[in-house]
Amino acid sequence: MEKKAQAEKSGHIYLPNHEAYHEKRKVWNGWIDRYPSAIFECKSEEDVVSAVKYANEQDLEISIKGGGHHIAGTAVCDGGVMIDMSKMNAVAVDSDRLLVEAEAGATLSDIDEEAQFYGLATPTGTVSETGIAGLALGGGFGYLRGKYGLTCDNIVSVRMVTASGELITVNEAEYPDLFWAIRGGGGNFGVITSFTFQLYPVGPEVFGIDVMYDYNDATEILKELDVYMQDAPDDISINLAILQLPPAPFLPEDLHHKRVITLSGMYIGPLTTEKKETVIQPLRELAVPLMDQTGMVSYIELQKKLDPMVPDHVPMDGTSLFLNELNDALISELLEQIEKSNELPMVMAQLWALHGEMNRVPADETAFAIRGARYLLLIDAEIPTDEPSKCFNWMDQFYEAILPFSYRHSSYLNGVKVDPIITKNTYGNNFEKLKKIKQKYDPKNKFRHNHNIKSE
Repeated sequence: MEKKAQAEKSGHIYLPNHEAYHEKRKVWNGWIDRYPSAIFECKSEEDVVSAVKYANEQDLEISIKGGGHHIAGTAVCDGGVMIDMSKMNAVAVDSDRLLVEAEAGATLSDIDEEAQFYGLATPTGTVSETGIAGLALGGGFGYLRGKYGLTCDNIVSVRMVTASGELITVNEAEYPDLFWAIRGGGGNFGVITSFTFQLYPVGPEVFGIDVMYDYNDATEILKELDVYMQDAPDDISINLAILQLPPAPFLPEDLHHKRVITLSGMYIGPLTTEKKETVIQPLRELAVPLMDQTGMVSYIELQKKLDPMVPDHVPMDGTSLFLNELNDALISELLEQIEKSNELPMVMAQLWALHGEMNRVPADETAFAIRGARYLLLIDAEIPTDEPSKCFNWMDQFYEAILPFSYRHSSYLNGVKVDPIITKNTYGNNFEKLKKIKQKYDPKNKFRHNHNIKSE
C-alpha cells in the first residue's frame, strides 16, 4: 500500500487561552458554539490513546471530531475533551485485495481521489468535504447504495481506542460484537482511528443524472418518480431536491430566486442504446425540464457536485425521516410544508430513493436497522440570526406533519438532532443488543456526544 506522507506525528493540545482555540473549536454548522476544556488535535493513534486517558484521569466527557459535519454539532462539547482527528487523514489503497485503509480524519474526497487512481471506489456520501468517520459509523448514503450498499456495509475492519484507552483491531473475527455495533451504531463505543473498506471497480467516468424541473410540476414529478423506482435497476441511484435558486451569476436571470426541483444521480451499468431509452430517458421526461446536463462525467467531479450547497460555518438546522411511500396524502403534506418556509433564507428538501443492495441486507446483520424504507427525506434550513425561532418552529412543525407518514418513526441519525426517542425508534429491534454492547465496552458512557445509547 502506498500512503500519503505525514510530516509530523505528534499532535497538539489547545487550551482556551491559546490563540487558535476558537478556530479549532468550530464545526461545519455555524450555529454550534461550544467550549471544550481541551482540544486534542491528534496525529497518531498514540495521541488518541493519550487523549482518552487524559479524559479518564480528569473525569471529563469526550467528543470526537472527524469532519465535524453533523447537523447537531456532536463533534464539540462544553467543558470536556474534544478529540480532533482531522489531521489523521492518510489513505492507502491495496488494489490487489480491493481494499482501502483510511484514517478517521479523511474526507470522502481523500478516499475518492486515492481510490480512483486505480479505477476503484467504495460507497461514501454525496458531499466530498464530509468526514468518512461519522458518515460510515452512522450509515452512509451515496450514489453507489443501490449497487454496493451503504458505507457501513462495506467496513471490513477498524482500529479503535476503547473507553479504557486500549488500542484494538475490530473485525468479523476480532471483537465481532463491536464489529456489528459500529456498522450503524455511531461513535458510542470508542474512538475509531482508521477504517478498512471494500472497493469496487467504478469510473473513472460514470453517467451522471442532472436535470432541473419547475417546482410547479412537483406533484407530477414525485408521482412519476415513485412509479419509476418500483422497477429501477441496482445500477442507478437518484436524489431529488426541492430548493429556491440563489441569484448566482452562473444561472440564467430568469432562474434567480426560482423554486425548482433537481434530479441528480449516477448510473454505473453498461450504457447500451436500450438502457439509455429504458433507464435514463424516463428520468429526463418526468416533466418539461428547465435544464438538462445529464451525461458522462468523471466520478470525482460528480462526487463534488453538491459541495457548493453546503458551505462551512453557516447557521443551520435540519431533520430527517425515512418514508414508506409517496402517496397522494404525503405529497400534498410535503409540498404544503415546504411552501410555509418562504420567510427563511434558505431551505432544501431532499428525497433520496432507496432500493437495491442497501435494502437487501437483513435488519439485524448490522446495527443499521433501516432496510425496508423506500425513501429518505432530509430537510436543511439556514437559521436567520435575527429571528432564529422562525426556523426552529418551522422545522418542528415540518417534522410533526410528516412523522405519521414515516417508516417506524425513524430518522437518518447523521441528519437529525440528538433525541433519545428518535434514537430508540431508529434502532428498533437492534436497540437492546446495542445497549448490552455499550455496557460491555463503555459502562461509564464516556462517549455520549452522539445519538447516545445508554446502557442502563
